[in-house]
Amino acid sequence: MRPLLAINTEINNWDIPMRKYCYSYPLYIYVTIFSEESVTKGFFTVSPLLHINFRIETIMASTIKPEVFQPNDPSNSSGNISEHLACGYIILNCENVSDKWKCIYCFLIIKEPIQLMECGHRACKGCHESRAALATDGIMICPVEECKQQYYKAQVMNDRAFKKELDILPVICRHKMDQNCTWTGPLRAYQEHLDQAHIHYPCDLCRQIFSSSQALEDHKSKTCPSLFQACPLAPYCCEEMIPKADFSAHLWSAKHQETIALFLIGKYEIPDTFEQDQSMESSSAASELEQRTYEKLSDLAEKVQKLNDDTVTLSRDFVKLNELSQITIQEINHYQTATNERNVFMSSLQPKQDSIQKDIERLKQNLEENQHVSTDGTLTWRVDRVAERMADAQSERQPSIYSPVFYSSATGYKMRVRLYLHGDGNARRTHMSLFFLLMKGDYDALLPWPFSYKVTFCLFDQTGNNRHIIDSFRPDVKSNSFQRPQTDANIASGIPKFFPLPMIQQDDNPYVRDDILFIKIIVDLHDTPKLILPFMLTLNPGLPYHVQQVLINQEKIKRDQQQNTLTMITATQPTPMNTCG
Repeated sequence: MRPLLAINTEINNWDIPMRKYCYSYPLYIYVTIFSEESVTKGFFTVSPLLHINFRIETIMASTIKPEVFQPNDPSNSSGNISEHLACGYIILNCENVSDKWKCIYCFLIIKEPIQLMECGHRACKGCHESRAALATDGIMICPVEECKQQYYKAQVMNDRAFKKELDILPVICRHKMDQNCTWTGPLRAYQEHLDQAHIHYPCDLCRQIFSSSQALEDHKSKTCPSLFQACPLAPYCCEEMIPKADFSAHLWSAKHQETIALFLIGKYEIPDTFEQDQSMESSSAASELEQRTYEKLSDLAEKVQKLNDDTVTLSRDFVKLNELSQITIQEINHYQTATNERNVFMSSLQPKQDSIQKDIERLKQNLEENQHVSTDGTLTWRVDRVAERMADAQSERQPSIYSPVFYSSATGYKMRVRLYLHGDGNARRTHMSLFFLLMKGDYDALLPWPFSYKVTFCLFDQTGNNRHIIDSFRPDVKSNSFQRPQTDANIASGIPKFFPLPMIQQDDNPYVRDDILFIKIIVDLHDTPKLILPFMLTLNPGLPYHVQQVLINQEKIKRDQQQNTLTMITATQPTPMNTCG
């Protein structure tokens, strides 16, 4: 066995390979000292295994087994292979089995199959996990030569359906030739056979052989001698055997580090074996090496003292920071209290804000309703997006639409119209339905009830041919629809079969142009004769209301005169007499 010690005063991180082969008894050390001026080599004896870390300086001593530098040496092999492997199953004539059943990594019969989600190839779960652990960036590559698909190591799934097929695959025990084993059977029973019939469970730490994987696991977790290790600084530090799992923590414990520091500054004597081992090399080289070593150790001791001073300074700074943090916490609590008080105040304002918001919404609604409101008992309603609204009515997303509000006068009845483009009730899908609604108004207390004025609907012909669709109805004064409204609006009443749908759905009908139609509603406050209605609807809608009324009155007078003249002519004509022959 060749001992090794490395001491470096530069800012380097040293690592001795294969630390698990270190021994803790007195060592005969071959020393290499690195410095800026030279490299000095020699022999030195030190009793304990040294571990020290002063931020940037590390000193270590260990003994390495020669085998660790000869990984291919056959003597390094255990001689036995565990049958309980994480990779695939080894069976007789495995090379004759279809590649479908083989792992893409180990080329053995798949054990615990998983499937790569990107390309669909399959592998042993253990084979994949062992390689995934080395994929630091998480990206792996399918090893199949024709594939080479990249995938993230998490993009795999357990292939249960494939495992059911794999479980019934007939196999022959791999030990048929070397141990005359006659076992054959389905793959699902193969592992149980190997566990019961073939003992190949060596401990890779102490080389002890076990008859089952469970026994081996119990040995490794409870009784293996390698689970315990002596402190490398015994008897100066700790004489008890230390569990291997806790060994690293012990090396970095305060007691162990203190022992190292005391050794470095000469509080502990070097063992007598130094004198005996020193004779193996020239005394001059050893003396020179010893001198250089103690110089380096003294330098390290000075650095330890400096670190101690820095620690004291840091402790003082920590106390100041702690005081500052307490002040900061008090300020935060103060601001938190102020914030809570403000939140309570804001919560008390919320009802008032909600009330103001409702008033604003109501004012907006009134403004919109009164911005272009009609107060003469008539309304010319422009309905746009007819095709879209018709589709909404057909699908019942929005069966009806409302007209703007209009009034019989500034202090009169409040009214609006409801249009069903695809019909309502028994007229659905056959006719366009049009209904009249009385709404609750500000001056209802001054108006006569029930409402009794004739209502006329007109669908305008937009081609100029004046083939308007006109229909009227007189209110049923006994109906609740025409009594004084007690809610926002009464139940609508009107003409369900106002206009046939097939006519308005024609592509070139005169009533819908540019996806727009116009409907006029007239509340007849003047008891206009029925014969005058067509004339009223041919008047220019751009004329002021009073001008239209003058023209209507003139037309009435004209027609009355014509009727009187016709009556007089009829009255003056002699009555033909019958003569007897």
